[in-house]
Amino acid sequence: MARKKYKNFKVEQEELKPITIGVFESRKKTSLSIFVILTLFVLFVIFLPEISEKVNEYLNPTPSTPVTPVNPTPDEPTEPDDPDENIDETFYSYIPNLTIKREELEVNNLLIDTTTNTLTYNIVNKTTNYQNTEELNYYIEIYNADKTFLERVKLASSGLLAANSSKSYERTISPNTALTAGFIVLDKKTTIEYPEVNLVADGAGISNLVCSKEHEEVTYKFEDNKLKELTSIIEYNSTDTDYANIYANYQTLASTYNTTKGITSNLFNSTTGFNITTIVNLEEASRTNIFNADTFKLDTEPKIVSFEMEAMGFNCN
Repeated sequence: MARKKYKNFKVEQEELKPITIGVFESRKKTSLSIFVILTLFVLFVIFLPEISEKVNEYLNPTPSTPVTPVNPTPDEPTEPDDPDENIDETFYSYIPNLTIKREELEVNNLLIDTTTNTLTYNIVNKTTNYQNTEELNYYIEIYNADKTFLERVKLASSGLLAANSSKSYERTISPNTALTAGFIVLDKKTTIEYPEVNLVADGAGISNLVCSKEHEEVTYKFEDNKLKELTSIIEYNSTDTDYANIYANYQTLASTYNTTKGITSNLFNSTTGFNITTIVNLEEASRTNIFNADTFKLDTEPKIVSFEMEAMGFNCN
């Protein structure tokens, strides 16, 4: 049997050397790291809903909504600052040559004369068409400095006004109104707002409304509360101021009225002055003015006659 051969190994004669198999950090640094990690973890858990929401918004953005402009477009009407404000109730401090504007007209050069006790003004038609200013039914209301009502004047009693044209008016007001006027109101009214007037009728349904002012008295005759005719009486004494000119002017007016269908006007002279009696049959005559009074239209209600005549400076009862 063959014998095994063994290879000889030479053993180096060296000292044993240490071998590094791991490193231990300081215990202080390890504790700090653990604290930081735990803190971050707790914060992550606390703010997880917010983080999830932000991530969701980022991954699924909400479509943007168009912004509606605050100001209206040119085609949209602009609302007033106060939708409940009524421009017809606006008080304007009275100053000479006051101007008040409305959509369809303008009142300018409004002036109160305390010497003649008159109110003068111009009306301007701001539209592009003819306009019946009487039918607009505007009134100038005069108040004192405490905004106590003094007097009302109808802006226009009759007549058409061409586009962009103007017309001047003069109204007589009381001396007290002329001296104490403090505010002006331009008020547009409807006949529904007029106070009711109850007249006493006879057995045939006939009733009268008498409206008077200095030198003038007008009696309106109604049948079943519908206006049918009127009688105007003018009286002046020869001792009145400027009697000659007044007589000449009224004589000319009476002659003019006599040429109008449905109207008869007669002047009577006396040693103390003159008087003119004018009768208007509204079945035949159109609406007009007789001296300082409005004849109104056939079948007009008593409340309209009373309200509008008082706005012309008459007292009616």
